[in-house]
This record gives sequence, C-alpha cells and structure tokens, in this order.
Amino acid sequence: MTGDEGERGLSATEATFAYTHALMRGSGRLTTSFTVQGTFSPERVERAVRRWLGRLPLLSLRITGADDGLRFRPGTRSGAQSLLTAPAGRDDEVAGERLWRLRAGPGPSGTTRFRLTLHPAICDGHSVGRLVRPLLDALFDTPGLDAADRAVEALPPDTDELTYEGGGGCVCGVCGGVPGHGHGHGEGRTTRVVTPGGATRGVLTPGAVSPDVVTLALTPYESRRLREWCGAGQVTVSGFLTTVLADALARETGRGEVTVATGMSLRRRYAERTLIAEPGCVLGLVKARLSAGATGDALGRARANAAVLCSAGRAWRPERRAHAGIRHAVEREARARGPEVRVVDAGSVDTALGPHAARITELCTVAARGSGRPGGSLYLSTFKGALTVALSSPGLGESWTARVERELSEAALLRPALSPL
Repeated sequence: MTGDEGERGLSATEATFAYTHALMRGSGRLTTSFTVQGTFSPERVERAVRRWLGRLPLLSLRITGADDGLRFRPGTRSGAQSLLTAPAGRDDEVAGERLWRLRAGPGPSGTTRFRLTLHPAICDGHSVGRLVRPLLDALFDTPGLDAADRAVEALPPDTDELTYEGGGGCVCGVCGGVPGHGHGHGEGRTTRVVTPGGATRGVLTPGAVSPDVVTLALTPYESRRLREWCGAGQVTVSGFLTTVLADALARETGRGEVTVATGMSLRRRYAERTLIAEPGCVLGLVKARLSAGATGDALGRARANAAVLCSAGRAWRPERRAHAGIRHAVEREARARGPEVRVVDAGSVDTALGPHAARITELCTVAARGSGRPGGSLYLSTFKGALTVALSSPGLGESWTARVERELSEAALLRPALSPL
C-alpha cells in the first residue's frame, strides 16, 4: 500500500501489537534516542520532518475501527474515532492519532538530541534504523532521497495473505544457532532514558526523563569480552541476559516459572519475502514458560532455556484470526498476572544508518512495558561495535528496579557474583 492507495486492514500481527499497545497502555511502543553532531534550527528540523514524511507515508497513517476490525487509513482524514482508546486514562499514542512523536533539543557540546517514538503497529525493533535514516537523510540534505527522486516506501503487504515458511535454520536469537550480538557502547554505567510525550504541531517538544527505564551501556572492550565469554559457553549474549532477567523476576515475584516472549523478525520467513519492505511491524513474539529463580550456574541454565526457546521458535506459526478474537486474547493477556519477560535483540543498527552512523555519538532504543503482567521488556542493540541493554519495567516498585539493575550489571560486566570467568 502506498500513500495513494487508500487503506488496508491490519494483519493479525499488526492488530495484536495495536491492541496490546492500547489495552496495556503503551506496551510495545519504541522510543529511540540519538545524539547528532551539530546544531540545527527548529525551521531546519521541521523542513527535514516534512521531507521525511514525504519519503515514508506510513508515518501519516491512522488506525481506526471498522466492522471487520482495525484498518490503516490516510492521516488526512480528521475526526476519526478509534476502537483502541485505553480503558483507563488517555494514552498519547492511541489509534486514530498520529503514530509517531519526535522531539529535538540541544545536546551537550554542540550536538542535537532527538527522541523518536513509534507505534508498534508500524515499527518493530528490527526496523527502527530504517526509519531513522530517512530523517537524517533529510536533515543533512542527502541528495536523491526525496519522494520525487525515488520510489516511495510503503507498508509491507498484509502478511495474512502471504505464504509462511517455517522451520529451517534457527532464528530464535537465544541459542547457539545464530551469532550473538555481544557488542557494547560507552562506559559500564546506568543512565536514564527519555520517554515520549505530546508534541507541538506533531514535531518538536522539550525532552523529559523517565524513572521507569534504565540502560546499561558497555564499552567496546566489555562488550567483546561478554560476547566471547558467552560464545565459549555456547549461548548468545541475548540468551544469557534473558536467563539472568527471568531468574531475577522469579525471585522478585515468588514464582517458579516465568513466561519469556522473544521477538523474532519474520522478514525472511515468507515465500514472498521480496514484497516486504524493511520498515513496518513484521515481528513474531515466540513465548515459552521457563523454570526460573535459581541461583548459581546462570550459563548452564541459559543453555537449557535456549533449547526450549529454540524449539518454540521452530514450532511457531502465525495465527490468522479475526480482529475481535485478537482483541479478546489481548484482554485475557492483560488480566494475566504471571511474570513475563519480553526480549528483542535488534542486532547492529550501523548498516541501516549508513553514512550517518559517523555523525551519531549516542543511540539507544527502549521498548515501553505498559501496564500488563509484571515483568520487563529487554531491548539489546549494537551501535559502533558496542552493546546497549535497555530495560523498561514499571509497576514492580523500587526493590525490583534495584535488583534487576544490579543483577544485569553484574552479569553483563562478568563480575564474579553471577558469571565468574
């Protein structure tokens, strides 16, 4: 679908993320913070945003309700009412409104800091960089990238109409079947990450700091050390940190089992894969219940957990359900109280950013946790050969935040408490 072709219904995957986002008050929303060398006037940023929107018409869409479920419609229509308004309060990313937010403001020492927030129905962890790059192209007047100069990028097709090809090589991201993304960035420290808010004319507002998100940014040396250590233990960095987080959550909640939902890009899993553009939501959440809460040999437990998650990933198939059934399933999920960990390992974003990677000094993406079952959303990404681990986990209180920050830090930095060399 291009910007001239009207509308289409959301796929089952997109509808699941849209309902989850609305009914769990923001769950799945992605916020990417990045700092760019140079200072830019508001007028220049606004011009860049207009070019960016022309390049990516999916950003102008709205999600509205119809008799047959949710639909993407062009954003020029006003007054559209949505079936997705959150049951308590007003979420500033509800369907029927703009599906993105952008903030820009001065950064340290002659830099500009951006905060881009994207609705999970139009973006997943594997396509964030593909949406950031056109913005930087427009900001730096990169030639040949306006809508008039090249084909407009559309949403992916409705994956419900495509042929899913399961099986084959492992793509679960947590076992030894694929390379780990064990790189890092910055010093071994925790920082606070910005979350989205309202925007003046849909473009610019000052930033704000969220107390519910912490990040661990490792140095390149620390990242390489962690990757090599996990590789020697036959598990990925993602799989190891998933187990550390699940164990911490089990001890915090007093449960013996934790549900782990692993994000798996489906872009290479359809026979018609050439039709799927990079931007968009083409992600499956593969869930498995893991025994958790033990102490000691975290690496050994990570190997066992990886086998369970890998099996679940191989067996996973997309469900083609009516939107009413999807909404009811999400409502049941919102009422569930068993602990859950959501993990996305987005890999490296350098390639997606292209020549602009050299202009960026910091980059971090966070997946919002929302108000669902207790747990956390773990997002791993690599930038300039460095790993950033971002965790969003509101609602469990200060003791949980302190516990998980401490245990993830000890594990990622290979301190003897959890991961002796």
